[in-house]
Amino acid sequence: MEWNKTKTIFILAFLVLDIFLGFQYFEKRSTDHFAIIEKTDTLEEMKADGIKYGNLSDEAKIGYRITAEKKQYTKKDVDGLADQKAKSTFPKTEKDDPVTLLEMTFNKPVALPKKDMSTAATNLVNQRLLDGKNYKLWSIDEETGEIVFFQTYKGKYIFQEGLDDNETIGKITLDLNDQNEVVSYQQSMVTSINEVRKETLVPALETVKDLYTQNMLSQNTTVKKVELGYYTQYPGASTQVMVPVWRVELEGVAAGSKKKTEEEYLINAIDGSTLDHIEKDDKSSME
Repeated sequence: MEWNKTKTIFILAFLVLDIFLGFQYFEKRSTDHFAIIEKTDTLEEMKADGIKYGNLSDEAKIGYRITAEKKQYTKKDVDGLADQKAKSTFPKTEKDDPVTLLEMTFNKPVALPKKDMSTAATNLVNQRLLDGKNYKLWSIDEETGEIVFFQTYKGKYIFQEGLDDNETIGKITLDLNDQNEVVSYQQSMVTSINEVRKETLVPALETVKDLYTQNMLSQNTTVKKVELGYYTQYPGASTQVMVPVWRVELEGVAAGSKKKTEEEYLINAIDGSTLDHIEKDDKSSME
């Protein structure tokens, strides 16, 4: 008698377990099915609105939050630079007080050929500036006479756009005169970079889709570039904490006119939040 009761209990328990597992299976299939439909629908809507985004990956990558320290430049650093002098960079004190923004002038202006200015500027930075190989060319603006380099980490830019000159943490700005000669520059840098936390990143395609669903992409917008880099929201801190970000560069047409517009978004690649939005009034030569 006791055995029959035990057997009945086991049968009922397994029946309940089978029902639960079956429910879980069909729920997962339903969720996956609707996710595929939602993804397809969004891409179809983007296509109907004339959104062009090229061949973006929909696979998640692994990235890291990183920390870094602002470089402290000393007079000893300046003394080691040939044919250059500081532009009243250091405080007039008896101590060798360091600074985080180096402002230098070349004793003799350095000519850059207009035919291949980017290569010549890169060679100048690599050969004559402190730790120049840690930077990569970002932009050349002949109108303002500025050539900008951003510091990189493992080949990825530490983005500086939108920051004031006194807030930059890893940037070189070369100043040109009317003869296309470099006469001076400003430099900042971060050191002691460490990877502190491993993260799964939002895929590039998912990032663009999220911009679209949040009405941040107007009709007939072209996604010119989506690149991974790093960004800090608190550049004034001595110790920097940077997150991996997607920089999304867009080109569109202003409403009611044929004038082209350029803008970019910096998107947190961990949680998908928007960290910065930059509208460009004038085009500069991007390398």
